[in-house]
Amino acid sequence: MPKKLTRVNYNAIRDHLFDRIHKNGEQLKNDFPNILRAAIEAEAWTQFSDSDGKVFENLVDWLQYTFPNGASLGQGQHAITYEEAIKLTEGVPDVNKVLKEHAPRHKGVRPSSNGAEKTSPSLARVSRGSSGSTTVLSVRLAQDKPKFYDAYLRGEYKTITAAATAAGLLKDDLNLRRAKSAFRMMTAQQRKDFLDWMKSDEAKKG
Repeated sequence: MPKKLTRVNYNAIRDHLFDRIHKNGEQLKNDFPNILRAAIEAEAWTQFSDSDGKVFENLVDWLQYTFPNGASLGQGQHAITYEEAIKLTEGVPDVNKVLKEHAPRHKGVRPSSNGAEKTSPSLARVSRGSSGSTTVLSVRLAQDKPKFYDAYLRGEYKTITAAATAAGLLKDDLNLRRAKSAFRMMTAQQRKDFLDWMKSDEAKKG
């Protein structure tokens, strides 16, 4: 059950989140996880509504909605992105887990500060990384394979990659990935020499 708070309390939680999301400086960001935890425990999003008067259904929609209805997460040049919020809460497992479990999966539409609608990218697009990046993998694991994610949190898997591989989200192709990475860094002549070697008897023998 969420804690019983006053309207002033709920507004303070929103204001503090907005402040931490949009101001630079480690000191301001360090207490971001604690403020976010207070919002989660109080289910603060249920006390706010969008511009159409619809009450927010979950934490993520509220965080990403334009202030003062929401906290404007990811909106503005210096605002914390969803991926950064996940990283900032890595030392607070309970808060971090909530963010990962409810991370945006697909592109949606959110209102901008001037009232116009704009695209809200999925976490995978925000990260600008491959599906194998640690943050995206941990989000996928928390959402699609929660048992394996919980096992990772308990220390049964040493890395998120190992847990994702066990869960079937990644193929166990470390050598292949290393080879592809090395190939990308080769010069044109090195690539030609490598491809010629691949056709040689030495390569075929393995």
